[in-house]
Amino acid sequence: MRYFVFADVHANLEALRATLSVLKQERVDQSLFLGDLVGYGAQPNETIELLKTIDLHSAVCGNHDRMISRNTPVVDFQTLARYSILWTKQQITDDNKRYLAAFSDGLVKIEDSIGIVHCSPHRRDYYILNRRDAKKAFRKSQNWITLFAHTHIAVMHSIDDKVSTLYPENDFYYPLSKKKRYLINPGAVGQPRDLDSRASIAILDTDEKMIYWKRIEYDIRSAQDKIRKEGLPSWHADRLGIGH
Repeated sequence: MRYFVFADVHANLEALRATLSVLKQERVDQSLFLGDLVGYGAQPNETIELLKTIDLHSAVCGNHDRMISRNTPVVDFQTLARYSILWTKQQITDDNKRYLAAFSDGLVKIEDSIGIVHCSPHRRDYYILNRRDAKKAFRKSQNWITLFAHTHIAVMHSIDDKVSTLYPENDFYYPLSKKKRYLINPGAVGQPRDLDSRASIAILDTDEKMIYWKRIEYDIRSAQDKIRKEGLPSWHADRLGIGH
């Protein structure tokens, strides 16, 4: 099976449009979305409507999606992120709120040995940022591969007798072994934070036992202009240009 894996769009319509153009060109069997379709960006409804045009095999709910669609109190967010969530709550249509609310919550199995989650299999809203965090996640999930997001950083943690970490750069292929277990983050489509401003996705080929990260150019300036025009925090626009 060949999976197209993407996450953290954050209402960045330009980035999602470029990403779905790549999806049309790639030979994939199924698409997996790892959460956070909205938040930060200026076009939540337009972004949701665009995602509705593709056939998703599975989608999990991100923390921003949950706050906006399920009337969860906006807590544990920094001030600028909280402002964006409250703004998005005012903008989003009821139909699109229901669409987000239908995303699965927590760890979801897509094959016997493969699962997807937004944050970490061991705790909701937990960031897997280093080897210590990865060890906790590996103890919770015995999957061969767990695909996760939330950090906006393309990365792979693997474990055999110890945990190893790989940060891919540019378009990067890596062979997978059945003797190891993996935590794989495709990076962010709409707001990368690994110092590469391009949208980031991954393609997982379970038959070939291969993971492939791909970077995608998009119209960053347009996305920035729309954020500023809506009066959203300018930092949300600025960081798009630096990938941080």
